[in-house]
Amino acid sequence: RLRPGDRFNVIRFDDTMETVFPDLVTADEAHLTQAKSFVAGLEARGGTEMLAPLKAALRDADPEGTGRVRQVVFLTDGAIGDEGRIFSAIAEGRGRTRLFMVGIGSAPNGHLMRHAAELGRGTVTLIGSVDQVADRMRELLAKLESPVVTDLAATFSEPAEATPTALPDLYRGEPVTIAARLREARGTLTLTGRIGGRPWRTVLDLSRAEDGAGIGKVWARARIGEAETARITGRMTPEAADAQILRLALDHGLTTRLTSLVAIDATPRRPAGARLARTDLPLNLPAGWDFEAVFGTDQPRTPGPAPILRKAALTPTATGSIALPQTATDFELRLMLGAGLLGLALLLRGRRVAP
Repeated sequence: RLRPGDRFNVIRFDDTMETVFPDLVTADEAHLTQAKSFVAGLEARGGTEMLAPLKAALRDADPEGTGRVRQVVFLTDGAIGDEGRIFSAIAEGRGRTRLFMVGIGSAPNGHLMRHAAELGRGTVTLIGSVDQVADRMRELLAKLESPVVTDLAATFSEPAEATPTALPDLYRGEPVTIAARLREARGTLTLTGRIGGRPWRTVLDLSRAEDGAGIGKVWARARIGEAETARITGRMTPEAADAQILRLALDHGLTTRLTSLVAIDATPRRPAGARLARTDLPLNLPAGWDFEAVFGTDQPRTPGPAPILRKAALTPTATGSIALPQTATDFELRLMLGAGLLGLALLLRGRRVAP
């Protein structure tokens, strides 16, 4: 979808990285052919280390800009960690770049993806299976070709606690959402930006706002996300961030890494005087597992409870339960054996050096 006036580069990374070109190049036929050949020859290998390629992608040889919109599309299927240094790198090096995160598969780090896109003033696209890749990427690229308003900024005439602090660009067919807390709905909200390089401005009358349910939770959740990012990037101390997160979570009834919700059902279920009993409960199969491949064709799906999952050998039992492979190691026995051998070695060494 690149056009002749565009410029581009491709960066491959695992636990190493390399770029197709030393810098951005024009999207002519020769460069496109070279890049396609490079990508077609890629093979999955190594780990997933994101920091170095991210810094390379954010590096801008023309930080003042030349009227172009600079966009980075970052694709990964990994459960990437190291959030602190990654968020700091984005905050320090984003400049005029917009960062669009694409996570493919069932286990990308969603927390990292969302906050990286927020810091990079872009969006996050999560793709659950390879069957969705073509359609979802086509939608993303079509959006990237149509930035309607860039350099968006919001200004309230009345004191307000608004989030996000850095607004993403506005793309055709998508809204930009701002959550703000004010003493009352009055005054104005002024939005400014640029359309095709020309200044753009609109003013909204907040007294015409309508009541809605759950807006307070939306605002609180966004503020909690910003506090987490500020803590990780060092812009807020862990103590201050935790205090803010705890206060917001308790005031608005939200689950966070510091809070949880407990559901209590006081309805009597056991007859008075009946003794407590212990029983196994059936579990759902993990995503992607085939029932007949695991349990066999002779196991009924319905009626009755699902087979019980236990660890042992992978064989069905007469009770209808299925035992899963025992993947843990016998580390206690190995630890005792190692300690015994170490003691024996020290004893023998002591006898050798004795006079």
